[in-house]
Amino acid sequence: MIGNLICDRYRVIQILNQGIFCRTYIARDISITDYPTCVVKHFLPSDKIALPIKTRRKLFTREVGALMKLDNYEYVPHLLNHFEENQEFYLVQQFINGHSLSAELHPGKRWSENKVIKLLQEVLNILIFVHAQGLIHRDVKPSNIMRRRRDNRLVLIDFGAVKPMWDELFRHQTNIDNTTVAIGTPGYMPYEQHQGKPVPNSDIYALGVIGIQALTGIHPVQLPKDPDTGEIVWGHLARVNKRLALVINKMVCYHSQNRYKSAVAALAALIQLNNSNCITSPTKKENSILEAVELAPELNQFSFKSHKLLAPSIKDFDSLKWDEKMKIASQRNTIISIFSSKSALFIGLAIGVVSGFLLIIISYLSIQTIDSIKLQNSQIKNPSPR
Repeated sequence: MIGNLICDRYRVIQILNQGIFCRTYIARDISITDYPTCVVKHFLPSDKIALPIKTRRKLFTREVGALMKLDNYEYVPHLLNHFEENQEFYLVQQFINGHSLSAELHPGKRWSENKVIKLLQEVLNILIFVHAQGLIHRDVKPSNIMRRRRDNRLVLIDFGAVKPMWDELFRHQTNIDNTTVAIGTPGYMPYEQHQGKPVPNSDIYALGVIGIQALTGIHPVQLPKDPDTGEIVWGHLARVNKRLALVINKMVCYHSQNRYKSAVAALAALIQLNNSNCITSPTKKENSILEAVELAPELNQFSFKSHKLLAPSIKDFDSLKWDEKMKIASQRNTIISIFSSKSALFIGLAIGVVSGFLLIIISYLSIQTIDSIKLQNSQIKNPSPR
């Protein structure tokens, strides 16, 4: 397959993966100067899935429509082309130059809490956008999160798992059990997704598991679980601030109804965690506040809409005052003060008193100096008689 041309335009240079539903290649577009690199996904190969061509075309068209909703967002790959060739279906997407998060998560190596919080914030920000389009990624895992080389930002890739595409496929395949071919990756996939019934906060579960993996240095399939509740037991495997542990534990609750209802709510909890200064050291306090405010426009855009999937409940916010501050800050593009209003007033008053006192002293000394100079000039002009 390497070296072959697809649609007389895309020359395959590497096979990325082969799955039940698609094959993925890295290719070069030889129709464009400099032969830019791209990713080509070959959907529903006829030798793998037996479905009528009309059904496969309908499913492919629906998948393209879903991906086009994400096309204007910077932190997912852009859809460059889509076509049918020999009754097979292809997507061409932007190639993200960088490395996956898998390259940063080494067995036995633990991340700092601040680094984990930043990871969670960045990916939640992406999920807010994805879920707002009515889509669920369904396969959030380290290998699908890229660290982009040009700006070091995280990008969520591999939206081949974005469905409702495959739901209809399973309905046509009466001899296939949904639970045996559930879309997702073991360790990162919650219970309801195993049952073929994912919800938006299924993606939040997967991200929370990645956070636990980063904090403990242990792969999710090796993490112990409570035999009675199914909850992940990990607190004894890492030194973690209790409030951060509470946020992550809520992200990975076994039952979806006990998790954060939306990515907005989970992001708000993390921003409030930064604001409470219970994680960050004094030397990093300013950077943490700036990072939180950077995310405020996205939080304001979605959390104050009446959206069925995304609207967080009041119990997801520990402080309505913080919620209001974030809203005002995002509208005014300002930085939230880390001081309370009374503290700021006291400091301002103290500075004013000291400044006034110094001004009085300087004025007094200036007057004394001027009088001394006048006296000396008078003595020179009118010397005393000898």
